[in-house]
Amino acid sequence: KTFITIFILAFSTTAFAQDPQLFESTWYLRTVQLDDLAAIYEVSEIDPPISPYIAISEDFNYSGEGACNTFNGAYIFNLPNYLSASDFTPTINDCDVQLHNLFENAYFGYISNECWYNITQDGGGNVLTLSNPLGGTAVFKSYPLSTKDFNKNIFTLYPNPAQNELLITAQNTTQNLKIKIFNIEGKLLSNQTLEVANQTSIDVSSLTSGIYFLNIEDENGNTTTKKFIKQ
Repeated sequence: KTFITIFILAFSTTAFAQDPQLFESTWYLRTVQLDDLAAIYEVSEIDPPISPYIAISEDFNYSGEGACNTFNGAYIFNLPNYLSASDFTPTINDCDVQLHNLFENAYFGYISNECWYNITQDGGGNVLTLSNPLGGTAVFKSYPLSTKDFNKNIFTLYPNPAQNELLITAQNTTQNLKIKIFNIEGKLLSNQTLEVANQTSIDVSSLTSGIYFLNIEDENGNTTTKKFIKQ
């Protein structure tokens, strides 16, 4: 009986052991999408700039920052490469910037629930990818965004505000761009694939007056999100 008990305990510890790299870094958020139909928030495109992050300790407690609020909590590791939040406590300040508030709703909604995680590498360090049951993803890296990343401006939208037509200009000809339009509540309104040869246009005449977000994704999975106003 003693042997069986020791074997079961050893097996459980091994089966549910987590990747030690998860606890070794402060993870800086790059993108977050709450579910497969929700708005994609690209941190480098949020203005004024923010630097959201999360740090997870070996005792499974975590803490971090969104746009203007901080948070702490605890995870339960009951499966390999799986996080389940047992506690999440944020501060409740109004960020005064609507985009910051919308971003925090998505980010905090994501990390306060359950998800699978995977750690890979890129040229600068480690990459932490979280995937939830709703088809959403959050991508973190083990190093912060640079000033260059914050200021990148590959695409430009005009006129902004727009009435019937929104023009997209690009520094270079780009093929097979996935163009998505979300309303301010994060609902997907339009999804199309275009080729941008320096400039192309999108019909926005059917949209009601208000604030919208246009998400652009290239063939390599790079994304950027631009805000525009429909008059």
